[in-house]
Amino acid sequence: MGHVFVDFEWESVCQGFCDSAKIERQYFDPILRRISALGYERGKVDTVGLIEALYDMIGIRYSNQEFNSLWNYTFRENEEMARVLQNLKSQRPLYLLSNTNESHWQYLEETFKVSRHFDELILSYKVGHVKPHPEIYEHVLERSGLAANQCLFVDDLEANIKAASQLGMHTIQFQGSEHLKENLQKFGLDC
Repeated sequence: MGHVFVDFEWESVCQGFCDSAKIERQYFDPILRRISALGYERGKVDTVGLIEALYDMIGIRYSNQEFNSLWNYTFRENEEMARVLQNLKSQRPLYLLSNTNESHWQYLEETFKVSRHFDELILSYKVGHVKPHPEIYEHVLERSGLAANQCLFVDDLEANIKAASQLGMHTIQFQGSEHLKENLQKFGLDC
């Protein structure tokens, strides 16, 4: 989802938190590592728990609205990719496999109705696994009923592509909509 059909600037998000907490950017990296260790994208902690953890780390108690505003600040849907997805959906079942968290997903669904593009959603925070761990890809295969060699996986990150490929999925590393369209044609898909 991220950097494929939903774009964002993570550095701007981080800077927003730094500005609100009045801390230098370099002091936010250890906080991000601690947030990652909490397992927000794996559903081990919910948004309320993450806000509490942030309070413990930086001493600011964000309201849900303040946190969500900062956390989702730069998201925007790539309109060209939205058209590609709608064209693909008319040809094949589409499954969204995304490393995401509760706040990001709620914002994206409410703002852009992301689910409209997909037959089924496999979201890391709901299934408890993240890419590139094999368990999340196996979850897709179970939910879809497809064999790995019947699946085409698209992602912007090489590690995620490699993991899908090792399970036997066909893959395309996303490098822009035109590149994707050219590669989809090799699989008999017209976008």
